[in-house]
Amino acid sequence: MESLLSAMQSFVGSTAASGSQPLDGDSISSSTSCSNTTLGTPASTTLGSREGPTFATDSVATVSPNQNPIFLSHHCSLSTPAPSPNQADERLDFFRSRMLPSFPFIDLTPDMTSRYLRQNRPFLFQAIHTVTTFSTQERLTQVEELKRLLFTSALLKVQSNIDLLLGLLTYLAWSTDPFLGRADLVSRLMMLAMSLVYDLRLFKPSSPDVQIMMAITQGRADEHIDGTPYGLLERQRAVLACFILSSNISSHLGRQDAIRWTPQMEEALRVITISKSCPADRLFASQVRLQLLKQRADDVRQQDEARTGTAPAAASAPRLLYLKTLRRELHELRSSFPPDLHQIDLSGRMGNGGTLLGFERLECLWQSVENIKSWLDNFYRIPCSKLVGQPFHFWSQMILTITLLKYLSTLQDPEWDCQAVRNTVHLISTMDCMLQKLDLSSKEPELQCNDHFLKFLSKLLTRYRLWAEARWDVASQIHDVETRPGQSPIPDLDQMVWMQSMDLGDDQWFESVLGMPTTLY
Repeated sequence: MESLLSAMQSFVGSTAASGSQPLDGDSISSSTSCSNTTLGTPASTTLGSREGPTFATDSVATVSPNQNPIFLSHHCSLSTPAPSPNQADERLDFFRSRMLPSFPFIDLTPDMTSRYLRQNRPFLFQAIHTVTTFSTQERLTQVEELKRLLFTSALLKVQSNIDLLLGLLTYLAWSTDPFLGRADLVSRLMMLAMSLVYDLRLFKPSSPDVQIMMAITQGRADEHIDGTPYGLLERQRAVLACFILSSNISSHLGRQDAIRWTPQMEEALRVITISKSCPADRLFASQVRLQLLKQRADDVRQQDEARTGTAPAAASAPRLLYLKTLRRELHELRSSFPPDLHQIDLSGRMGNGGTLLGFERLECLWQSVENIKSWLDNFYRIPCSKLVGQPFHFWSQMILTITLLKYLSTLQDPEWDCQAVRNTVHLISTMDCMLQKLDLSSKEPELQCNDHFLKFLSKLLTRYRLWAEARWDVASQIHDVETRPGQSPIPDLDQMVWMQSMDLGDDQWFESVLGMPTTLY
């Protein structure tokens, strides 16, 4: 079930609206004020309407009475100049139309201009500016600003508000840090986001005892919470987005556990599913359900790994029954997808030779081959203009796809037909096609710099292709050597140490991982 998430990620890119305004690299001024509460909505807003918060022209320029002190303190003010209103609007429009549709956990209505966000959601505004900065060097400057603001607000002043949470989730969703040697930063920020979810009591309601203790120890109960329908949905989307991101980061980086799924999250998912306030909620709810299935399957795997000394047959019976249930739920979920979205079947998972019988193991391995082919077919169909807006977990899934294809193409097992794999999905031809796709996407107006993320991915695939080509025939010869069935296991993602230390900007990392001097590339 490790590939379940790619079922959604592969067709999410096809739903993003197009836009092609060049983006500027200026930073954001911190002289604006903001509200610590949720975005204000008129009393007439209901769950059944599309209308989000509506703002009068004059109200957008009005300073909220609940100002965010992190943007008012002198020592943490940003030194770089603010972008012009037009530049800020261009970035917001790009985020709204080209990035957010891939992971729609915020309802940014057309009424929410950059001016409004600067005043009412300044940290979210800064996060949007950061993730729409595609030059790696320029983005590093923006990240430092975000870290300073987080340190001041979340640690020094121990504040918790929805603006911080939404901004943090936005940065995590479109972060390139895991691929550039900064996976530790992503893990720390994810833990901080989970802490904000707990502090805001989004994962479950506060008990009367907690409310009393808050009043005794801090002189107040929970912070004011926007009770409007928009505010309710905003918080519910945020906690569900935190679940998706924490689950993905847990499986891809292996440094923490996902946030625990609770009955309140189930209720939040139910409300989002039936809500008609935002058209993207249906897609987002499907993403959540898909990730929940993947997380449950991963929990089974971890339980099996912890059950040392248990007979394989005894361990596999309940496991296979549970996985059968998950597969049925996956098919039910697929049938609920809107017809205009591309649907692919990625219901298999890499088998573990220690708990599966020979035939079952081969069946799982071949299902993985078909999963990879389906993922790649959908990857090729994503327009180049929409590729740049894909979130972190999409790119992580792409790298995992190529890595697993390499293992399946060279697996040393007498019962496994590597040639059949190559005839179905040829590793080197696949990398050639992906390189061509990334090269075409790099011509987008927003990517006219020499250090954007797609260039680093192209660098990885180019060097990986040379590495694979040099070992392609050797692997075929080794395959002829006598081996026992199941003797060459395929490691799980969290066992691939090189993925945990990935730094696509460091030639020494490539030399260490691929075992070839950089002078040969």
